[in-house]
Amino acid sequence: MKSFEFITLFSLAIASVLAQKISFEGYKMLRLVPKVEQHLVLIDQLQHNPDFDLLNRMRAIEEPIYAAVSPLALIKYSQIFSQNGIEYQIVDNNIQRLFDLQQKSMNRTRRDVKNIVGKFPRYTEINSFIDDVVSNSPNIASSYAAGTTHENRIIKAIVFKTATSNRGIFIDCGFHAREWIAVSSCIWMIDQMYRGFNDGDSDMQAILGKYEIHILPLVNPDGYEYSHTTNRMWRKNRKPNSGSSCVGTDLNRNFGFQWRTGGSSSNPCSDTYAGPSADSELETKTVENVILNKMNFWDAYLTIHTYGQYWLTSWSYTTAYPSDYDDLKLAADKGAAALKALHGTQYTTGHSGVLFGRLSGVSDDWAKGEAKIKYACTLELSPGSSSSDAFFGFALPEDRVPKVGKELYAGVVGYLKHIGNL
Repeated sequence: MKSFEFITLFSLAIASVLAQKISFEGYKMLRLVPKVEQHLVLIDQLQHNPDFDLLNRMRAIEEPIYAAVSPLALIKYSQIFSQNGIEYQIVDNNIQRLFDLQQKSMNRTRRDVKNIVGKFPRYTEINSFIDDVVSNSPNIASSYAAGTTHENRIIKAIVFKTATSNRGIFIDCGFHAREWIAVSSCIWMIDQMYRGFNDGDSDMQAILGKYEIHILPLVNPDGYEYSHTTNRMWRKNRKPNSGSSCVGTDLNRNFGFQWRTGGSSSNPCSDTYAGPSADSELETKTVENVILNKMNFWDAYLTIHTYGQYWLTSWSYTTAYPSDYDDLKLAADKGAAALKALHGTQYTTGHSGVLFGRLSGVSDDWAKGEAKIKYACTLELSPGSSSSDAFFGFALPEDRVPKVGKELYAGVVGYLKHIGNL
């Protein structure tokens, strides 16, 4: 058995080394400025094209939208923009340079291989980290295999609870493979939660006195590993699509609540491909099964993404407001205020569908609409589209991880204190 395991691991290592890493040499980052509603509608349609990569979620007129295109695609889209009166600038002529800078920042911090907190960790490192937290803090921490992926990776969950925890909080991170800062910030938050409780922090002790917190720091390990080894801009999972050479489904368009009613694609080659059917993906089912196995237990569902600096409330599939919107908005405001108190970072809070237009089949809509969790929301972490780091996009240097992680932790603590009346 051990011999077989060694051969398997060795083969995977060789495959990883031999994998051809995709270069984005010469790819352009565009800054678009919509002036009228029709511009927003057009950009919303373009985002489903395989050769037009919308990098951030933005819905307001006069607010910048960032996209990445190849040199060849730029010829086509510059004509479309000109014909429709959309202003744009090329803010980076070679986005590969950003990924190279990010890799250099990671190389500088690899001396301490045992500690992944504050870094962009890999899949096996994340699982080992969870094991270490449970080993170091068995009084409050445990873990379980929530599910598996197409490539047979375990989706691991960590749980924090005390003897008096009687309500649940569910947090997931890493739906979209390229959103490394979401995963690393989630790791930072896990580290701070158990350390804070054990160090006598009154907020964490109050929160865990009431809440059992389940955290999935990496929902999409197949896509995440692929984004490290092969394609830095990969977004979807890695399950092949029947009848197509294009691989992967956008997991955050695959949930079976209002599936494919808008803001998603039926094209398997699109980054927003919603899958062949609702709930078709193993990763989607993993999140749903964990939540449904404890139906009526959860007070909040938080899903962590990047980027744009938003704290988004229900709904995404429609611009109609839920009847309890005032409660949802107040809770988001409390979380955003606690986050801002650290470094002054401003998050926009509010209704996702109103801010960005319709997105369907998303996880927080499913959590509220199907699993009946009142406080379901999406966080889009740093950078903000108008911040000094905006041009980094998904390629934030690794030295930004502590700041973003601290802000996420502070925001989540403020949010949970509010909804739990703590």
